[in-house]
Amino acid sequence: MSSYIVNSRSDNTAKSYFYAFKRWETFIKKHGFQALPAQPVHIALYITYLLDTGATCNTINSAIYSIKWVHEMSNFADPTKNSYLHSLLESAKRVATVKKHKKDPVSLDMLLQLCSMFSDSQDLLVVRDLAMILLSFAGFLRFDEISSLLCKNVKVKSDYLILYIEKSKTDQYRNGNEVLISKGDTIACPYEMFLKYVNLSGVNLESNFFLFRPIFRSKSICKLIYKNKKLSYTTARESIISRLKLVSKDLKLGLHSMRSGGATAASNSDVNIRVWKRHGRWKSDSSKDGYVVDSVEKRLQVTKHLGL
Repeated sequence: MSSYIVNSRSDNTAKSYFYAFKRWETFIKKHGFQALPAQPVHIALYITYLLDTGATCNTINSAIYSIKWVHEMSNFADPTKNSYLHSLLESAKRVATVKKHKKDPVSLDMLLQLCSMFSDSQDLLVVRDLAMILLSFAGFLRFDEISSLLCKNVKVKSDYLILYIEKSKTDQYRNGNEVLISKGDTIACPYEMFLKYVNLSGVNLESNFFLFRPIFRSKSICKLIYKNKKLSYTTARESIISRLKLVSKDLKLGLHSMRSGGATAASNSDVNIRVWKRHGRWKSDSSKDGYVVDSVEKRLQVTKHLGL
């Protein structure tokens, strides 16, 4: 029963709450009091301590919700239903919120220019990076989604690809999601680049191996490692961002720039909103809107339609 109760939250959420509660437990025990069940005034003093030591709003949120979560699982009254804590949480949103520095989105022109630079390349490392970039852009994929793809998760049709996303941040109940990627007409076609990667790497699309794995070089040989190991975030970021910087030196880019760039390009092209939202696997409008950078033309439409 305990394991089922813990599984009411996603693995990452449960892990985050566990460590947040351990920090609260360490703090309160140093002062000679118990962490469970907790007194509201003690939690309020703990939140005050976090604010005084420069904690972010996310840290304070985690502290409060972790305490609430553990008390509910232990069948104790929720001590976080307190006016002091409510006021402190609102205060944290004002004084402890760190300004977000979002990465710039990748544009279609950048991808066309980048693919033109390496149009004749048969280097497996280059083709792997380009395939990851184009699939992430076209499928609005997060790094965890593209790096976790297994060979068997991709089905090649006559004019499109089907990517089966087994695990996604927004798929809390693990139902899985299918992402369809159409064959394109330009040098930056994700369909053609993927097939080029498959041919060069020799991967078996029926296997349980990770599709994008680290690569080793030995003299003139360049191959995927034989061990079934996914590409690490650090390695991917270093390799992919260095390629994107060849065509965008002044932009602040990250691995999320492809997802943001694809979402922005589709949004500014008047794609059906329902299908666009499904393609990006967003649960709410507020989530999807955070990925889009509206073009100047789109923003000017507001005043153009005022009839002035």
